[in-house]
Amino acid sequence: RVDEGEGAVAEGGPGPLDPKAGTPLRAVNALLPFGTIVLATFGGMLADGAAKVRSLPDASRPPLSLVSILSNSDSITALIWASAAGWLSALGLVLAQGALALDEAMAAWAEGLKEVLEPMLVLLLAWALGAVIADVGTATFLARSLREGLPRWSLPPIVALLSHAISFASGSSFGTMGIVLPLVGPLAQALGGGSREYLLHCIGSCLGGATFGNICSPISDTTILTVLATRCDLQAHVATITPYALLAAATALLFGSVPVGLGLYGPLAALAVGVAAMGAAIAVFGT
Repeated sequence: RVDEGEGAVAEGGPGPLDPKAGTPLRAVNALLPFGTIVLATFGGMLADGAAKVRSLPDASRPPLSLVSILSNSDSITALIWASAAGWLSALGLVLAQGALALDEAMAAWAEGLKEVLEPMLVLLLAWALGAVIADVGTATFLARSLREGLPRWSLPPIVALLSHAISFASGSSFGTMGIVLPLVGPLAQALGGGSREYLLHCIGSCLGGATFGNICSPISDTTILTVLATRCDLQAHVATITPYALLAAATALLFGSVPVGLGLYGPLAALAVGVAAMGAAIAVFGT
């Protein structure tokens, strides 16, 4: 796409979510809705969490702190209201500027909704699977079965590899966390003997591995939105981003999860070694 004049969209077959030819491209039309979503999300979580903390009985009420507020907040509700606020702000902007008529704006909203339905379904099914795993006691069963047969050091890299595979197959980092985290907690508690550091290591392996597929999976919402925003071919984007994702994943696994699990060095040293390894790889192979 080639811009004409001061950020106007060129002629040439725009798609259903593209601006009409000649529409000025203003940064505020993106910054204000996204800023509204961020502020409304955190504001809603803080307000909801504070109200719930104050409603607790005096005997069990924790001090009103950021940790207690966020731990008692309903982030899902806050995200829903924040998304609605962001959509309304975007609608108000395009209508006030005359960029779209109301029927055109609603048609664009419907087209955008189609793009997020698939990731929403993946996430919903992942949450459902996580709930089933919790209800049938899969985590407890695995913890009892593997307590004697699984080496303590091997759980973090196994969790990372499992998260890599699930996130790439599902395209959802949150969905991967919803599936893996209910299994990781009891296993880490059993194998680590209640060690807080070991539990954090295993959870970190899950969180890090879950972002892998979110970056390079061809069905990830992040990948799809990147392709739509940049007009890059989907296969080309996946082919060019995957080597970087694999480099980061392999570095985290080989210089982080495995040696830290073996007790060769700690997390801070792992970060330093990982950064050095990635720098060396880029120096040798280039970008």
